[in-house]
Amino acid sequence: MGKYKNIILNLSLKKIYSHFFLNDTKENSYYTYIKDSVYEFLLSKYPNYRKEDYEKKLKSLVLHRDDYKDLMGDLTNLFNPTFDENIQNHYKFYEKHIFFKFILYSINTKLINNKYSKIYNFAINEIGEPLNILEIGGGLPHGLMFNIWKNGKQFCNNFTYIDADLLHAEFIEWYCKKNTIPFEIKLFPAAKTPKIENINFNFVFAKDVFEHLDSPEKLIDDLILSTINPKTLLCLDLEHKGEKTVQHLNPNLPILKKKLIDNNFKVIKKFEEIHLWKKV
Repeated sequence: MGKYKNIILNLSLKKIYSHFFLNDTKENSYYTYIKDSVYEFLLSKYPNYRKEDYEKKLKSLVLHRDDYKDLMGDLTNLFNPTFDENIQNHYKFYEKHIFFKFILYSINTKLINNKYSKIYNFAINEIGEPLNILEIGGGLPHGLMFNIWKNGKQFCNNFTYIDADLLHAEFIEWYCKKNTIPFEIKLFPAAKTPKIENINFNFVFAKDVFEHLDSPEKLIDDLILSTINPKTLLCLDLEHKGEKTVQHLNPNLPILKKKLIDNNFKVIKKFEEIHLWKKV
């Protein structure tokens, strides 16, 4: 037991630090804003859904998120070894788990700031005009929603969202309508590379999406061809994603950077794995 003492202590300290310094679930927090928005969305689908029931279920899942293990995926693969061969069914099976993970992000204020808010704020100042946003995949658009929660929607002229036809995409459509944000939702089959055409944008945010696509190089080509406004920023996550998996079809993303460089794009700012590219 003695040799594991330091490991156990470090894990405990990480949980304590996370609880007191990273996680914010207060009544005026961004998490509460997201939590309440998701409840309103669910209420539009299930009019008899009581908020106290929703709150109780969500709180239990959040409190036990580090210990909770959903066996349904493992059991499905155990008794149906061909399950993952149909990528559409795979994503649809996990859509509620995927949506829940994106809700969890809103608890961690440091994560939201570093991976979403800072990038949006830099783009707003750099571009110097209302954003025509093209957001591709990556779940909930926390950059958009956090800024609306904190500062209002004056920074956003239009919002185009491209993703798979999953529960979180349905929520985003509801959210844009509720907040009267000019928007367009384009849904594509999971893992299939979307086609970028007839979209007016000066800001692109694409995080945790390229590795999930069957032909990510085609998306890069489309973004290059469609970048017309000289102020446009492409905020892209093109770092290596490790080994190939069921969901990570093309994890070797750094090879895509050459296409951008060959077409006169350069990185003007880095935010961890997100690099901001601009045509020069």
